[in-house]
Amino acid sequence: MIRYYPEKIIILDDARVRDSIITKNILSAVEGRNISVSYFCEEKIAAMIQDAKKLENSYGEGKKTLLITANRGEFLKKCPGTNDYICCDYYIIDFAQNCPMECTYCILQAYLNNPFMVVYANIEDLFAELNSRLFADPHKKYRIGTGEFTDSLALEHLSEYSKILMDYFAGKPQFIIEFKSKTDYVKTFTDRSGARRNVIISYSMNAANVNRFEELKTATIEERLIAAAECVKAGYKITLHFDPIIDYDDFETEMALTVELIFKYLKPRDILYISLGAFRFIPALAEIIALRFPKSRIIYNEFIKGYDKKSRYFRFKREKLFASVIDSIKKYDTAGEIEIYFCMESPEMWNALLKKAPRSDEELGGTLYDKCRNCFKAI
Repeated sequence: MIRYYPEKIIILDDARVRDSIITKNILSAVEGRNISVSYFCEEKIAAMIQDAKKLENSYGEGKKTLLITANRGEFLKKCPGTNDYICCDYYIIDFAQNCPMECTYCILQAYLNNPFMVVYANIEDLFAELNSRLFADPHKKYRIGTGEFTDSLALEHLSEYSKILMDYFAGKPQFIIEFKSKTDYVKTFTDRSGARRNVIISYSMNAANVNRFEELKTATIEERLIAAAECVKAGYKITLHFDPIIDYDDFETEMALTVELIFKYLKPRDILYISLGAFRFIPALAEIIALRFPKSRIIYNEFIKGYDKKSRYFRFKREKLFASVIDSIKKYDTAGEIEIYFCMESPEMWNALLKKAPRSDEELGGTLYDKCRNCFKAI
């Protein structure tokens, strides 16, 4: 896939940002390219963001600018969920925001109030927060990802943020760190002498036609799986996420082909777990999809409003979609080595298609954590 490079870079004129290893990495990576670099104060940057938001295609045009700035809030956040659906007790490091890829269904289009690509360079503040919070409860089983407000690896060729985080967590095996991506970038993981035992490389999966028409500027499913196989060869374990599963043309055939492709490149023992989540969206996102991607038909279906106020497929349809994916996976994972779980689903769906529903988010999170830790100990 084509790597992202901005047309211009804006840097917050603050010592924590100017002198950061993240800023230095980015500027080194773009050296020799025709990319303008400017330093501005916070007030000037705020005005530039407001001007960018006035553009007709602000979300698309805004991505041409990379803003290197400081995170004034919390870096470590609990993955958002709702009490009425079972979640997996996942935590997120908010190290960047926005994504250079163009998935039609991306929630960031409706969530972010800044159209620029953003990287937070005050990494010493991040480490201070992690040191303070992660060790406050020695019994907490932390699984931590970075792919919530951006793709974990979409800017890795510029910032090397994941490499820096891996070094931070290298001496802390009690924490599981997961990098989730729709790219085929592997250099961070394959350029090392030996895999980090608490690091998981994760890839988003979907039917090939969804990948082709709804996941624009991303790596193909096969490119992601080739990358996953390279990571396995380097000693890492993989997780896969079918989310969002979309009711699309020839769903069963296309999804079965994706699952077949997975096991062409990976063995069941290479995969720790697979999550399944159905397409869901807030009303504001539907309006944005219709405007930005008029050829997409994914919002023109029958939906019901869920407990979280998001539109989602009726339960009978979700159950049919999930069952098709689960059956395809089990044809290859005959020994049941892979843990399969739902993302943001009701206990009724669990009881219908998987083993008994977890009693709490913490129970599910603990199961996934233990799966990772037990596997790493066995290596």
